[in-house]
Amino acid sequence: MKKKILLIHGWNYRNYSSMTSENDAWHNREELVEELKKNYEVYKINLPGFCHEKEPKCKEWQLEDFAKYIENYLISKHLKVDFVLGYSFGGAVAVTWKNLFHHDTKLILVSPALIRNFKHSKKFIKTPKFLQKVRNKIRDWYLINIVKTKEMVHGTPFLRNTYQIIVRKELMDEVKKINPSDLMIIYGDKDDMVLPIKFYESMDEKYKARIFFIPNGGHNIGKTNPKEICQLIVSF
Repeated sequence: MKKKILLIHGWNYRNYSSMTSENDAWHNREELVEELKKNYEVYKINLPGFCHEKEPKCKEWQLEDFAKYIENYLISKHLKVDFVLGYSFGGAVAVTWKNLFHHDTKLILVSPALIRNFKHSKKFIKTPKFLQKVRNKIRDWYLINIVKTKEMVHGTPFLRNTYQIIVRKELMDEVKKINPSDLMIIYGDKDDMVLPIKFYESMDEKYKARIFFIPNGGHNIGKTNPKEICQLIVSF
């Protein structure tokens, strides 16, 4: 019997419900999914706001809300998986889910967004709490109309607000709460979106042994290097 693996997708504006006719947020990395199916029973989930999954009626979500969404999905399906694979933003959700619910499920993180590249970001001067709403409106206007950040331009208010929260999260300390034997992290060594080398250098030796690099791979190794990723996962 094949072991079960749940896939949590990344934050891709092309998968916003308003931007796609697809019903599967993994359609753009189908090569990786097909490779995984050779060895595992694969389950996929669309997060709210992506590929026509209904958004909650609230202003924004934190990583903990996405983690609870994953847990509720598993409970509703009466599903216990052996592995959870989180891609990019999905990696941050997977780490939060494991720490929040203390599962013994093993994590596979591919190009995970655990440390961010803020090289091109604009930092606002700290403002008193009563001025934060004004500052946030100015920030959003700037990102939409001047920078034209696609994640903001094409997003609903819920996705815009949530995006602004999740891109500021760094999870090195959260990763260190996980037993290294329950963890595999796979990066492309040329990934400049989530700074894999900086993340690697911030980890203790026991975690460095769980981090693997695909030579000349970028952030999209799920599409460019599916066979290499699956070879690593099978060894795990």
